[in-house]
Amino acid sequence: MSESIPGLRVLAFGGLAPAVWGIGWFPDPDAPGVVALGDSAAPPALSSVALSAADEREDWHLGDGGLLAAPVAEPVAVQVAQDALAGHDQLCRVTGRVTLDDGAEREVDCLGVRTWFSGPIELDRYDSIRAVTSWFEPDEALAVTALRTRKAKGHDADLLAGALISPESAQAAEDPRLSTTYEAEGWPVRAGLELWVADNEDSERQYPRRASGEAAGPRVETAAGAVTLRAEPFRWHSRGRDGAGMYILARRR
Repeated sequence: MSESIPGLRVLAFGGLAPAVWGIGWFPDPDAPGVVALGDSAAPPALSSVALSAADEREDWHLGDGGLLAAPVAEPVAVQVAQDALAGHDQLCRVTGRVTLDDGAEREVDCLGVRTWFSGPIELDRYDSIRAVTSWFEPDEALAVTALRTRKAKGHDADLLAGALISPESAQAAEDPRLSTTYEAEGWPVRAGLELWVADNEDSERQYPRRASGEAAGPRVETAAGAVTLRAEPFRWHSRGRDGAGMYILARRR
């Protein structure tokens, strides 16, 4: 029987070190998902948490009000190239109070990106799903979702969707690109984003927005339903600025 993710929702947030970071992976809107929280001084804590979102364009509540992800900008509609899968990327601010694995409580107040797809993702079609995000205070973000089809030999065959969110422009990338360098155990250690978007002043002209990043903190690996989930915070660089972000890699178990 073919397995599928009914309606994937992903939340990633954090700040430049030292700061709390976190991810939420919710493959089924009607069931709890996996939340991982960490910082530079404590191992990541894992928990099963429900996501409450009466309207996906409004606030997301994780668990019993512990964390709130409120939109900072309008959602950007994205489409996975050569695929019927459609979704949205949105810059948000995450606030609240969390308890890490060492028992210490931390206040959270940082930017993040939330992504959701409206239709099912058929896992039989894909070897992996990557959700890579970067954000720069106070109101900029880049997001790329990459799906690698089975038997594909490299990233050149990935199916991609991406969005650029900034005060000047909030739009889907017409040609998003993701490059990744892995260590021997398969963990991402460096990555590059390149998003080609239309010039607002000249719709026939495109320009690239680029960012490069490196792994920057404790990583976490866990089973999440039908997939094995790996996540780690990244430090990103773009146009002379430093930002935070996350690299999430999901592979079918």
